[in-house]
Amino acid sequence: MKAIRLHDYGTPESLVMEEVPVPEIKDNEVLVKVHAASVNPIDWKKGSGAMKAFFPVHFPWIPGEDFAGTIAAIGKDVQDFKIGDEVYGDTGHGGAYAEYVAVKTGIIAKKPGSLSFTEAASVPLVAETAWQGLFKYAKLEKGQSILIHGGAGAVGAYAVQFARHAGAKVIVTASATDEEFLKSIGADQVLDYKSTRFEAVLSNIDVVFDLVGGDNQLRSFQVMKPGGILVASTQPIDEAAATKHQVTGIFMDMKPSTAGLNRITELLDAGEVRTSIANIYPLEQATAGWNDIASRHSKVATAAKEKRKNGKTVLQVI
Repeated sequence: MKAIRLHDYGTPESLVMEEVPVPEIKDNEVLVKVHAASVNPIDWKKGSGAMKAFFPVHFPWIPGEDFAGTIAAIGKDVQDFKIGDEVYGDTGHGGAYAEYVAVKTGIIAKKPGSLSFTEAASVPLVAETAWQGLFKYAKLEKGQSILIHGGAGAVGAYAVQFARHAGAKVIVTASATDEEFLKSIGADQVLDYKSTRFEAVLSNIDVVFDLVGGDNQLRSFQVMKPGGILVASTQPIDEAAATKHQVTGIFMDMKPSTAGLNRITELLDAGEVRTSIANIYPLEQATAGWNDIASRHSKVATAAKEKRKNGKTVLQVI
């Protein structure tokens, strides 16, 4: 089969397409014929070596966590899926930038019927991160207020929609250019992070979901109610600051699950939540996909970055 591989830590240009054996499956696994795979920041961050202290890579490595495709073979212990089922999921470790991927059944779900394979591949990692951040870790409830940092990003956009669906008051920090998009998906208030210090205008917030990191975390404690919960996805919690402000701080660890994906599928098929695709590249142009994502997360402002489309970058495989 064809696959994109990396043979050492490097740049997006280090990715190469190669012929490799089709993965063998274990008794509790299925072999998925991949139709599309999503590009996430964690892919190129792992590949660059920036995260090797926490997520070391064993080379040669096939990147890619999100995928959507059709089951081509099943292990002898598999009962909940059959050959031909259309599924989607998150491998949690890579392997999706390929024509086939072997995965355990506990991290996949039936593909939403309302989505194409390309759309479905964009969902699992970011949607499950948002879902678990809000409901597993923050215990968000109807009537509470939530501040989401980085709400226009892929995880943030799902967090906004899930929080809205839960009946929370949703406040977001983002670029002013994303205000229209964020209000269209459920944000009640959008604060331009470039011109507004959120701690100067907010108070008594129940939950903060920090997808940005940096000094946002320390500043966020200042606007929270005593007893509130701050969930961070990018950096550990400053425990001293959390204690000082009588706030519970949690550095989340997302674990892919079929149950979580099934709930997200229900919301997608009901039209309660929508997914957005910014760019689509063929598998052989994975380098372009990585460069696209890297430029989106660069701290250097450019005209192209300001005009970017909201949504995920996806690779079409088959």
